[in-house]
Amino acid sequence: TEDGLHITSMTGSWLAIVHGFAQMKTWDGQLSFAPFLPQAWTGYAFHINYRGRLLKISVGQEVKLELLSGQALNLEIYGEKIKLSNFVSVNLKK
Repeated sequence: TEDGLHITSMTGSWLAIVHGFAQMKTWDGQLSFAPFLPQAWTGYAFHINYRGRLLKISVGQEVKLELLSGQALNLEIYGEKIKLSNFVSVNLKK
């Protein structure tokens, strides 16, 4: 805006992207994603801290999951179980 941004007001936007568009969930101790890309967007990315690990998730024509720090992590992407130890790229489901 003309007057700038109030960072605490951005929480709702972040939650809409992470939990809405990226469909991040935890169920029974399992982290999962099922991202989609809004038609007018070219992509989005975010970082999360999860149980002592730093992850970067990028969504564009493909979904990229990166473990930036911490131990390997078992998670699900589009219902498929994977072990994230470094970098994984999967096709965006439409």
